[in-house]
Amino acid sequence: MPSLLVVGAGLAGLRAVEGARQAGWSGPITIVGDEPHPPYDRPPLSKAALSAEEQPDVPVLRSSEVIEELQVRHLSGVRVDGLDTEQRTVTTSAGDLGYDALVIATGSTATTLPGLTGLPGVHVLRRYDDALAVRGSLARSRHVVIVGAGFIGSEIASAARARGIEVTVVEAGNRPLERAVGPLAAGRLMELHADAGVRLLTRTTVSDVRTSDRGVEEVELSTGETLAADAVVLGIGARPATAWLADSAVALDARSGGVLCDRRLATSAPGVWAAGDVACVDGERSEHWTAAGEQGRVAGANAAGATEVFASVPFAWSTWHGHRIQVVGETTTADEEDHGDGFILYRREGRPVGAVGIDSPGPIARLRRALAAEPAADVRAHMAGAGGVVPARE
Repeated sequence: MPSLLVVGAGLAGLRAVEGARQAGWSGPITIVGDEPHPPYDRPPLSKAALSAEEQPDVPVLRSSEVIEELQVRHLSGVRVDGLDTEQRTVTTSAGDLGYDALVIATGSTATTLPGLTGLPGVHVLRRYDDALAVRGSLARSRHVVIVGAGFIGSEIASAARARGIEVTVVEAGNRPLERAVGPLAAGRLMELHADAGVRLLTRTTVSDVRTSDRGVEEVELSTGETLAADAVVLGIGARPATAWLADSAVALDARSGGVLCDRRLATSAPGVWAAGDVACVDGERSEHWTAAGEQGRVAGANAAGATEVFASVPFAWSTWHGHRIQVVGETTTADEEDHGDGFILYRREGRPVGAVGIDSPGPIARLRRALAAEPAADVRAHMAGAGGVVPARE
């Protein structure tokens, strides 16, 4: 009986399993993940997990009963090392795994800075165990330096300020959120940080981090300023986890390193699909939760013989200092209009293509429904205008 192998046990991987079963796949399914945990949700890691009074449990996506109903074998704590598309085998730390159909859903890995990896008190936030480490550092800190003023860095800054910690955010770019929203919306969002007492430094980088046996002590900046710090958190983006595919027949995007695939999530190799942060669909990566889930479902269904096409309006959300942030559609290269009450609309040639909302759920929901009702070709045209850049991960 044909077997389906899903590499990556996150949202996209689990949804691929569900999509395949819904499309009629009756053969064995194996899902492989390199973490010891069951498939879990990532958005809570930089939100509720940092602010909850008690240490949070793993935010599992499905109960053990649902996983059992899916009749899927979950191999946890298993590292993937290579792919042979001719022999249809994946090399792993647990031995070779064969497949008839394969879905690649390995997600992405947090970007770090040279010389800082492994230093005590220096963290990234991508996984559940990362969240526990950051949470522990915040509990012991009076001064925290966050590198990167994107959504992850901003959520960590919010959690730190809620604990009364002095926070400095260091951003290398000319303005925060350059890859996610326009300058007007970025300015409104940065006002939330200023109101909460966060210090933001733009056009600034970290030159050195000084540590001792106790951990981080000082951070030296490119401006020459030295900051007292008890912890440093890097929120400077992530890259697709595709190193294991370097010698395979699966084509990778030269710019992002993502897996090249079409709108059906099919890759350059027969019998192989991709979904989630790792997928580069028609030259675009959609690094947000809603896209990962839908891509996973479509990839799994098509691996089972369906012919579905992925088409989704980008949508992301965040929470800063008690304010609900929502981003929908194309929000980088279109014209910005401030409609007041925390709602900023984006138009291209007079046509609404996206919005940023601060505590504006109603207008965002209405625009999201309107964009979702447009033909898929129009949605693709909007995204093409963004040069392949979409809102950051949720």
